[in-house]
Amino acid sequence: MNRPTELPTSAWYLLQCKPRQDARAQEHLDRQGFECFAPTLTREIIRAGKLRQLQQPLFPGYIFIRMSADDSWLSLRSTRGVSHVVAFCGQPCRVRDSIIDHLKLRCAAMTHDPVLMPGDRVQIKVGEFADMEAIFLSMDGQERVMLLLSLLNREQHIQVGLASVQPVRAQGAMASF
Repeated sequence: MNRPTELPTSAWYLLQCKPRQDARAQEHLDRQGFECFAPTLTREIIRAGKLRQLQQPLFPGYIFIRMSADDSWLSLRSTRGVSHVVAFCGQPCRVRDSIIDHLKLRCAAMTHDPVLMPGDRVQIKVGEFADMEAIFLSMDGQERVMLLLSLLNREQHIQVGLASVQPVRAQGAMASF
């Protein structure tokens, strides 16, 4: 005998945002009192010769929202930045709580993906060592790096500006996101 399954009082759903309006949609949903979750990760990038941290959405253009049975779905249609609720066969698609919990844990664990890790191969772009490859050892302040350079069959420790090195990517390797 099949027992009727009791629907939870609230559940997570997925919203698609209008192009480049994720933050706007989340702000307006927060103002309306909805619980939202937009997973992000922090990445380190080298921009203008400086190491910077950049917050990036894990799912650009999408926000998870918790809706209860008595919430009005009509208010979502007029929310600035929201395009529509992701649905299959005309029914909004529920996202299990366990998936949201897992995403929250993973986002907390993935604080950032460093640009340079000790042991990475880098190419020096300018200066007396231009076009030479070296091994990245560590950061030396905000704008300088310590490298290990093989020169005349000897390994030398050198310091250069962060802006004057670039990571050497293995051929055929895909860029990480």
